[in-house]
Amino acid sequence: MVPPEQKEDFSLKETSPKIGGGRVSGSGQLTSSFDLVEQMEFLYVRIVRARDLPGNTVTNACDPYVEVKIGNYKGTTIHFEKKPDPEWNQVFAFAKGQIQATSVEICLKDKIVVVNGGGGGGGDQIIGKITIDMPDIPKRVPPDSPLAPQWYRLEASNGTRARGELMFAIWWGSQADEAFSDAWHSDAAAVSGESIMNCRSKVYVSPKLWYVRVNVFEAQDLVTKIKNKNPEVRVKAVLGSVILKTRISQNKNLNPTWNEDLMFVAAEPFDDPLILTVE
Repeated sequence: MVPPEQKEDFSLKETSPKIGGGRVSGSGQLTSSFDLVEQMEFLYVRIVRARDLPGNTVTNACDPYVEVKIGNYKGTTIHFEKKPDPEWNQVFAFAKGQIQATSVEICLKDKIVVVNGGGGGGGDQIIGKITIDMPDIPKRVPPDSPLAPQWYRLEASNGTRARGELMFAIWWGSQADEAFSDAWHSDAAAVSGESIMNCRSKVYVSPKLWYVRVNVFEAQDLVTKIKNKNPEVRVKAVLGSVILKTRISQNKNLNPTWNEDLMFVAAEPFDDPLILTVE
């Protein structure tokens, strides 16, 4: 027996997405331009700089880089050659839905290559590491101020204190975070080089718009090129690419009046000048 066909239901259904992270102001209004989209959570790690790093046992120099590891996901900064006080200022973003680890491991390494007897071989030397437990990571929701990076002491593999310190910041955020568009993302880890910037959507903030009212009242003691002729005068106002004009003054003399309002819409930060011309 053939079962009866089921009709698809195209009726409207009520949903309850997590808009704005559930955060509202005291007046009951949403607080940011991203409150109209469902929030996606990310774990951000900003690696800023390191200092007082030791040289390795092979070359007595230091070619440092930082490796941020969360479970199976790993992000790596660029490495510097012979620089014990490097500065990276790189941001890594890990999608919360992909995180299954209970801690974040930030490891500072020395990139070295050891050649043995012409056969070759190599490995990177661990300078020190820092482990942060997930419950200890703070949460930030714009317009909260960005978290200031702090200095952390490096620990050796055996748990003792290692030489050197690392400055970084770590926080839970969303796609509304300022660091979102420029960060390395765990879901784009297979993309390398400059292509990373092309696979991540940018964040565009809607500009604040203002009305600009120009009241054109009168002009006095005009000088015209044509003598003995009643001038027909009007005012042209230019703001950016918008041009508005008054009507021709009914006072056809050298002291015309208009008493007209010209209305413009301008966006912050008001870079375009307002130019008035009598013609």
